[in-house]
Amino acid sequence: MTSQLRVPVAELLRRPGSHRELSIHVDVDGWANSDAEIHGPVDIRLQLDSVVSGLEITGSLETGWRGACRRCLEPIEQTLQQDLREMFSIAPTDDETYPIQDGEVDLTPMVRDCLVLALPIAPLCSEECVGPAPDAYPMNQPELPAEERPKDPRWAALDALRTGK
Repeated sequence: MTSQLRVPVAELLRRPGSHRELSIHVDVDGWANSDAEIHGPVDIRLQLDSVVSGLEITGSLETGWRGACRRCLEPIEQTLQQDLREMFSIAPTDDETYPIQDGEVDLTPMVRDCLVLALPIAPLCSEECVGPAPDAYPMNQPELPAEERPKDPRWAALDALRTGK
């Protein structure tokens, strides 16, 4: 996979103002956050523009992802589409630009960062999902006023000090 995402750009860098379009279809494994993972191939459509400071890469990524609903724990499979705009430089500064090395760019870190950051942190199968047992664990119950809430017996001694009883 890494070899598919290594792109020679030496000729492009020699002519600032020039551009090149790139379309790649690649399989990835193991890209995930804590609750969702990339599933299936990634379609990458990019435009590489040569600028004075390096390369500006814009485009879009599309892939599938899967995870479990945070409420009902049912499996979810959906499509993820993400636009991107990143800079590559021969002398990268901080973590704001990706490196150009030996006349080529490795798109792997950029694609991985973009996709993993776009994955949902807490996947939800639908906004209406009520969870696995809505009768046992009802959601969205109205909040009771403080005087109507049951008192915790562990605080009884402190309540007695407050009221003087």
